[in-house]
Amino acid sequence: MPQEIKFTFERGGELYADLLASHAPQTIKKVLSVLPYQTMVYHTRWCGREINFPFKSLEPVSREKQTATANTGDVVYWKEWETEEDSPEALAIYYGAETIRDHRGFLPVNVFARISPDQWPLIEEIGIRVWQKGIEKIRVEVIETP
Repeated sequence: MPQEIKFTFERGGELYADLLASHAPQTIKKVLSVLPYQTMVYHTRWCGREINFPFKSLEPVSREKQTATANTGDVVYWKEWETEEDSPEALAIYYGAETIRDHRGFLPVNVFARISPDQWPLIEEIGIRVWQKGIEKIRVEVIETP
């Protein structure tokens, strides 16, 4: 049965992401095993138009068709790949095309879902709001689609 991920933001707005099953099947499986999930969403410091939130997988997530560039609507999984045990992890949503990096340089990520272009104005509205007004709660859940 087809599935999507739904992101619900405390200050308003819901985003729906289609899973990229042929692109990152293992990442999807491991992300879905944790949902539903609630935490705080932040605006990035290094990557530009990105909002992200801490995430803790139940099983290690492997590198899967990685990239260091993201497009508007991309939903990515990131972790500190250099340290396998208890590595920090995060999920991120991009509201603009960006090079993914931090103070060390390029950061490889697994793109596992995509938000459709008709929602891009809302992604930008939410991203700017988190940037300007600060953190807020986010709920992430899987929904069945027809």
